Amino acid sequence: MVKKIQLLVDSSPDSDVTAMRAVSVASHLDAVIVATEIRDTRRFDSYSKSEKAKQLFGRKLERISDLAADRGVEICDDSSKAVADQSKDILKVAGHIHPNVVVSSALDSARRVGLSDRAAELFKYSKHNLLLVKDPQHDASDFQNILVSADSPFDISDYTADFAERYKAKLTAVKVVDLEEGMISARPVYLSEVSSSPAPGMPRRQLGDTIKTSETLLTKMKESGIRRGQAMADAVANVARDRGVNVETKVLIGKRDDELANFTKQQQIDLLMLGSDRENLVKRLMHKTAPESIVRKVDSSVFAVRKVA
Repeated sequence: MVKKIQLLVDSSPDSDVTAMRAVSVASHLDAVIVATEIRDTRRFDSYSKSEKAKQLFGRKLERISDLAADRGVEICDDSSKAVADQSKDILKVAGHIHPNVVVSSALDSARRVGLSDRAAELFKYSKHNLLLVKDPQHDASDFQNILVSADSPFDISDYTADFAERYKAKLTAVKVVDLEEGMISARPVYLSEVSSSPAPGMPRRQLGDTIKTSETLLTKMKESGIRRGQAMADAVANVARDRGVNVETKVLIGKRDDELANFTKQQQIDLLMLGSDRENLVKRLMHKTAPESIVRKVDSSVFAVRKVA
């Protein structure tokens, strides 16, 4: 089966660097590129405006084709009909193309931070692997420093190891441990403790009292959390090491979103890879999900792995 990279071609300032990233991925994955024209069709309410948009897309496609030819990548276009800049329309086209990866610019064109509405919607609902390109320095060199989240909802170890191997990139497997999450520093007195006789020398407990967790037990719980985090990072790293990938592990302490955002900036990470399921109905009713919050905060491009086969 021919591997396909679907490139969403729009008029954003990041369209050229997004195209370069798509060509790079296609080159390393031995895939062809299918270019899909993205524009707000509601704005083009006249024949002349529509024709001008088609010509603009044609010129962009020529530049992309030249880039692809230099890397030995085959490119074709799906320009029979312009696709509105809405996730449902884009996903409908993707359903016909069956891409292995969808590549889109990520940044909001006006604010230059966070995610565009389209990128956020694609991240929530796309069933395809998704590369959201954030490249504030417009440096479209190949990915060399890749970070993979070790606490994905399903095993992406082989997929990320293969990706890093193809790029000959350094891979860092990271697990963020929130030592405060789920930590019980005190508990209420149970009814059984009130009704029973206290141990010699111990005061009688009353309902409404609280019992503090000992510092020794809290320390052991935190150490256990860090050990589990290291084990998760090691499990991902070991798969990469078996393939000869240059890999290391890192356990960060704190809030997942903030720690990943800070680490990607400090270590000049090119790409964050994380396993991510599509949102179910319950998650859609939430203001935003944790994975989406991470994507909004990090400076690097983000690869959301939905399928590992």
